[in-house]
Amino acid sequence: MSVITVKNLNFKYPQNNKAALSDVSFCIEKGSYVAIVGYNGCGKSTLARLICGLEEPDSGTIEIQENNRIGIIFQSPKDQLVSSIISRDVGFGPQNLGLSAGEVELRVIESLNIVDMLDRAGSSTSAVSLGQTQKIALAGVIALRPEILILDEAVSMLDPVSRAEILDFIRYWHKCGNTIIQITHDLETLEDADTVLGIEEGKVFFYGTQRAFLADKTNVKRICGEDLPKCTRVDFTDREVLLSLRDVNYVHNKTDRHGIFDINLDFYKGTLTALTGSSGAGKSTLLEVCAGLQKPESGEIKLRGAKPVLAQQNAQAALFEPFAADDVAFGARNRGVTGKELVEAVHRCMDEAALPFEKFGERRTFELSGGEQRRLAIAGILALDSDIVMFDEPTAGLDSPSRTEVMNLLRRLADEGKTVIFSTHKRDEADFADREVVIKDGRVIEDSLKDKALADSAKSEEACIMEPAESAGLIAGLKKLSMGLSRSRRNKKSPVEKITPALRILLFTALFAFALAARPFWLCAVALVVAVIYCKLSGYPLRNLLATSLKILPFLLFFSIFQIVFHPALPDEVHFTTWRWFTVTPSKLLFCLASILRTNAALACISGFFVSTPEYDLMDGLNILLTPLRLCHVPVRYFILIIEIIFRFIPLLVDEAVSILKTQTIRGGLGTVKGKLAKIRAVLPLIIPLIIQSIKRSEALADAITMRCFK
Repeated sequence: MSVITVKNLNFKYPQNNKAALSDVSFCIEKGSYVAIVGYNGCGKSTLARLICGLEEPDSGTIEIQENNRIGIIFQSPKDQLVSSIISRDVGFGPQNLGLSAGEVELRVIESLNIVDMLDRAGSSTSAVSLGQTQKIALAGVIALRPEILILDEAVSMLDPVSRAEILDFIRYWHKCGNTIIQITHDLETLEDADTVLGIEEGKVFFYGTQRAFLADKTNVKRICGEDLPKCTRVDFTDREVLLSLRDVNYVHNKTDRHGIFDINLDFYKGTLTALTGSSGAGKSTLLEVCAGLQKPESGEIKLRGAKPVLAQQNAQAALFEPFAADDVAFGARNRGVTGKELVEAVHRCMDEAALPFEKFGERRTFELSGGEQRRLAIAGILALDSDIVMFDEPTAGLDSPSRTEVMNLLRRLADEGKTVIFSTHKRDEADFADREVVIKDGRVIEDSLKDKALADSAKSEEACIMEPAESAGLIAGLKKLSMGLSRSRRNKKSPVEKITPALRILLFTALFAFALAARPFWLCAVALVVAVIYCKLSGYPLRNLLATSLKILPFLLFFSIFQIVFHPALPDEVHFTTWRWFTVTPSKLLFCLASILRTNAALACISGFFVSTPEYDLMDGLNILLTPLRLCHVPVRYFILIIEIIFRFIPLLVDEAVSILKTQTIRGGLGTVKGKLAKIRAVLPLIIPLIIQSIKRSEALADAITMRCFK
């Protein structure tokens, strides 16, 4: 019995003359395991979105058998998440199904246990690696118990152990009678399928059994490729050390202690080094510290030549120009390359990144597939022509030919004398490198370069201590803001946090209303004292409150001038000074002081509330307080969802700003950021890319909410 029937399907994206899918027809049997294969940009993800109902076909039909829930794991895992707390995100779908609180909690525990993330249930979704984000996205879909599970490269960013565990679960889910649709380039995943659907240039080129597909060695080679050759032993003797790390430590969050610790590494000229380790081990952090995007808490980094450049793991966030060629040219132009030389550099770098200029130069960046965006980000880094080039998961989500071309590109760069460092989860890529450094829990546990004496004998003359990028402080500030907006549960609770969420909200509302309503000077003083006590009991440091009050004091004094002008004086009271229509009297001064006290009282209430009431408690409290309205059939769920999305979206946008800022820093788009005026100028280049990313994230969030059964 067919669970999905597709007939003569055609689809074309707006402002794109080329059809994404053309005359596609096939049937998927209930309980089957189908692998959809093809090159990047061939239409695989578009087909998945059409099946889910997220896009409407231009012509043709898609029929889904009734009573079959569809769950999809998007190619970009961050697009999947709705809540800012891991456990609440996983529970979002089951709540929309109307399950009891106990059943929701049970599904959250089971789903997080499957992806080995149960120990991070109370953590922020912004405080995990991209690979761990992929796990959370999968857990959120599993919690829905979908009869049809679509996975769009859902294990591409996972380490081998996590990957094997997830694939084992998918096999189990299939044996339970569920339908699996796996979009993949991987032979291991392909061997699990019973049916293969091959797509090329938007058209079906193969549809049949897995056995028939694997029997055709040409098909297997074109889709899955071959393992990379192992590197022969490289002699590191007499090679120059271009980058040296000594006792380097960096911690993201002092509470969770995630970061890198006691790193001592030397990277040699003309060599290719692979960083391996599980998701969240610290590989990306190490690369960002080496690129100067993060300032080490201790230790030193020595460098010969120009500062290293880095192609980030999240390729989508690394693109901010509207057209592909402009994005590649951005960094080179900032380095002074112009005219014919710039055009030739863009052509060369796009071609080297397996993204031919003639075909992709005028394509819009947001129209590119995930794999194409990754190759474009690599091209933009190549255009910087640095002696030390770093890549964070450069082949994640790439089809086999593109993966081979990218890895061969890394080898060519090393052969040209550049120091090349990349992170990977693939065994053959690590073996392809000259050297492998294994990281676990932020520490180097293995280094294939066993001759440690090389570090002392290798050439490292003229090395200087590398200073972090001038925007590193701004990046750290934004990351701290993001963590503050979507923080995890604290081990030590303040007295106010021990109050139930509903009473906490009522207490804040009463104190905040009292602070705003107070008018006499003495009553405003009482409101401030009460608010400060509340702030202290909430766990908010009073020194931070004082610092904030002093920062806003000039603005309050400025507005006090207007209050003195427009507030009427009392009859027969003393005039301290009179100048035309400007008079200063005791009543006017008391009025201004009362306003300052009232504002600081309100600020103290807000500070105490937000430090003691994270998003999950706010949602729980509102659910209880709005119960009477719910009983009256008022749709309060929409109101709560809007607040939840705000809590998720604001830190998400801050993270987007961080990613854009990192890219702009690497590509030289910010210049210097010394002084307040320079800091303002540094933020300006973020505005337009951030607006574009906000629109894209809003659309993705809407899709995620739809697929998580919210109605």
